[in-house]
Amino acid sequence: MRRVRLWRVATAYVLCLLLLTGCWNRIELNELAITSATSVDRKGEDWLVSFQVVIPSSISSGIGITGGGAGAPVNVYSTTGKTIREANARSFFESPRKLYFAHNRVIIVSEETARRGLNPVLDVYLRNTDARETVDVLIAPGSARKILEQMMQISKISGDGIREINHLESKFTSVLPEVKLYQLAMNLASDSGSALLPEVFVAGNSDASSLKVFESTTLPAKVKLGRVAVIKKDKMVGWLSRKESLGVAFLRNDVKNAMLTFACPNDENKYLTLQLSDSSTALQPSLKEGVMTVKANIKGKAVLTQSDCASMDLYKPEIVDELETAAERELLRFTNAGWKAAQRLQTDAVGFADMAHRKYRKQWREWKKDWDHYFSTIKLEASAEITITNVGLSNQPINVNKLREGKK
Repeated sequence: MRRVRLWRVATAYVLCLLLLTGCWNRIELNELAITSATSVDRKGEDWLVSFQVVIPSSISSGIGITGGGAGAPVNVYSTTGKTIREANARSFFESPRKLYFAHNRVIIVSEETARRGLNPVLDVYLRNTDARETVDVLIAPGSARKILEQMMQISKISGDGIREINHLESKFTSVLPEVKLYQLAMNLASDSGSALLPEVFVAGNSDASSLKVFESTTLPAKVKLGRVAVIKKDKMVGWLSRKESLGVAFLRNDVKNAMLTFACPNDENKYLTLQLSDSSTALQPSLKEGVMTVKANIKGKAVLTQSDCASMDLYKPEIVDELETAAERELLRFTNAGWKAAQRLQTDAVGFADMAHRKYRKQWREWKKDWDHYFSTIKLEASAEITITNVGLSNQPINVNKLREGKK
């Protein structure tokens, strides 16, 4: 009798386990619209939200974009609403699939939207679990939707392509930052209350929204990165040029790699290029009679990647010293340009507020009430130390005529 009772209990457990294997809230893949990029525009007082949805059947094969009669790899459509979330919900009126944002790579915000305020965008992405706060945020000078409509060379899905060019540029030139949405929120919530966002725009006299553009080796329009938008207390206040942006990046200690191109010391019509790496910026504040002075010492190592400078023996230490001095002057020109731009916009784009808060806690209680005013009174004393570690395999610029003469 006891064995029978144990057998019945075991059978009951097995039956319960079988019932647990079902998926009560499953969603099939063919019920989802995989979104690779989104954009946010304003239409009067309403929000115009656009979605770049991947078409799996057009990208599943190994054939190129125009091969095999495949259609466009993405589809772009827009919805409007009094709020961003209402606009998202209205996608059900025209889309046979539920929007799926787990693979969303970028969110592009129009300049008009940014100037009117980014708080609603941040609220949507940080409040809801289905939105990814790791998307890259970029600013478009005109219509943000137009960026999603453009085809890109090499990359089938332009949302992925935009993210990659932003990532590679930030990694190898450091002119434009790559900013995730959560980083944008953290920067705006910091003591400085400011952030920088890269610009993305369509370059060309036409557009590249049709597959017909791939019948030519050159696209009539290209998606490119440009300037840097300055955000202050959730609103955009202006632009930085690439030169100013790189200078700000040095002051923020955000430079990973950079290219410095400047005139040869012995010939202003010839140029050379240095690849700067291992850059670091040390900030040392001091306070005298209520005025803060910040000494910024920038150090870095550089490699000579090209030289058109004639009659310069690069194997001589004094020549290398001369190039290092010229590189330091060029770097300081970038830095001073970035500093002047930040003060012109009356925005602490360099992030000195955090340093001031840590160093002068007592004074910060008063400064934070009108930090913009105190920031405009800060004096910057910048210095640079560049060490050229490698000049390449030749001590002179390559000149084929001289090489031919050497053989005679």
